Amino acid sequence: MSRGYGHGPYYGKGKGGKGGQHHDNHYGEGPQITVSSLRAGETVDVFHRYRQDPNGYFMVQHRTSGVMHPSVGKTDGWTTARVNENWDAQYYNPHDYQTWVEIQWTHPLWYNRRGHRLDVKNPSMVTQRVMPEQVRRGKSEAQRPPQLSLFHLRWGGEQPVNPVTEGAGGWGATGSNPSDNYINAWEDVVFRMLGPNYEIISAFIQNSDELGKLAPALLRHLLKGQHVAACYFMWPIAFQDGHEFPAYVRREKLIELMVQMEAAGIPSRFPHESHLYKIFASKEWTAQMCLHPLLKVPLTTMVARQAVATDPSKAAIEAMNALKNLADARASWNRQLGQPEKPYPNKGVAKLGWSWEAMDVQAWKNKQELERALVSLVEQPGSMVDQIFVQEWVDFEVEMRHFFVEVDLHDRSTWKPKYIVYTVFKSRDDGCFRDFDKYDRQTAIGMTFQNDDAAMADAEKQAEELCGRWLQWLQAQTHTMPTVVRMDIMARRIGPGKAAVATGELTELGGCFLGWPQGPSTVFSAMVRSCFKNTANLAPY
Repeated sequence: MSRGYGHGPYYGKGKGGKGGQHHDNHYGEGPQITVSSLRAGETVDVFHRYRQDPNGYFMVQHRTSGVMHPSVGKTDGWTTARVNENWDAQYYNPHDYQTWVEIQWTHPLWYNRRGHRLDVKNPSMVTQRVMPEQVRRGKSEAQRPPQLSLFHLRWGGEQPVNPVTEGAGGWGATGSNPSDNYINAWEDVVFRMLGPNYEIISAFIQNSDELGKLAPALLRHLLKGQHVAACYFMWPIAFQDGHEFPAYVRREKLIELMVQMEAAGIPSRFPHESHLYKIFASKEWTAQMCLHPLLKVPLTTMVARQAVATDPSKAAIEAMNALKNLADARASWNRQLGQPEKPYPNKGVAKLGWSWEAMDVQAWKNKQELERALVSLVEQPGSMVDQIFVQEWVDFEVEMRHFFVEVDLHDRSTWKPKYIVYTVFKSRDDGCFRDFDKYDRQTAIGMTFQNDDAAMADAEKQAEELCGRWLQWLQAQTHTMPTVVRMDIMARRIGPGKAAVATGELTELGGCFLGWPQGPSTVFSAMVRSCFKNTANLAPY
């Protein structure tokens, strides 16, 4: 490989320097210090945390585990080290890096995600300061099996994942879920909740084909914890590799790995178990449930790719006719239920499943625009898309994003959303939805509901009932309720004190927090609890 140390995002030189910098967080007090003093030259157990190493080195047992992709090694967990200098707890200041314990790692093999080996013969390369909370001597939890073993699937390609932290539509400081920002924030919560009583085995991949090179049964033997769980920090898509988007992998490859891991006894905890993840990511529920009168899904049909490839004009005409047929069915059902009829759809959106960050949604107002949208969506480079959703347009003024966490259908108090974000799309370039603004409730009322508080209250009441129906529907999709789900409900004011609502989106665990201040701590602590069979042992965090 022509690149050497010191080039690119993953080519740092060692574990020293500022490798143990303190990262402020708001997730609790964390583990306790068990050592009062340490002597230079003393051998101790140290809990290694990957997120504390700016150059991203992790432990492997064999060279090929680090050199060959996918790279697999222990990113968090206990190992041995030698104390470099005398240390006394009375001088320790967690906010002063120079007062931390200076150690030299003694594990012989360290690699980074790009396959570069750490020169352990150079003392400066293995010297690092760590927090005393991570140091143990004598008999301790370092010699016992961890409480939890996590398997993390992460991106290891040359181009890192952009966390997209900026902008109203950005992910905030936590970052997008395949990014280091997001994974670091998650691992901070794990450490604060469990202390050094867990381990993380991470696999770094650089393309979709490497997903098939992982051996789930063998990986299960690497996980030594009393409880095990897997987290997949990837974005599955319906496109071949060769694009420029890090962490975007072929959907069938990722789902196949998840199924095999689950079959090996490694439960999926992020985003969801494989079958439920398919329901969320495919978006096929929109077509399946659009005629249900109580779920208020916009009329949706699925247009086969073969129809677009053969005759896109005819495909557009037939898609519009399909929406009219669905409208007739809805009108018939509404008459039977005594509900008002709705007009025929004459405009709408075309969009793809297995798509992220609103990248593949296009509006249309006539046959010509729908035809262009169908061709544009299906003929993107590397497209393995088998169908396109064509959906009727729903007028709305605000979208209410409801975050549900650890819902128990037997406990109605858990049916209440933990948080609601009010958003309004502010731009639509070339028929594509690009950006939106976020508001608090009162600002949203003034901006979109003509200061009609009663109309917003009516929208919120209807949204609460609608979300409750979706929570009950989810029980049919999975025998255990998902740990986290976000439901986006579209609303508009239709008169004084009155509003109309419709279902916009059901979003899987891992969706953007949209500026929810307590979102990361609330969601990540729920994720930790989901990793244990007996969640009663871990109180809400």
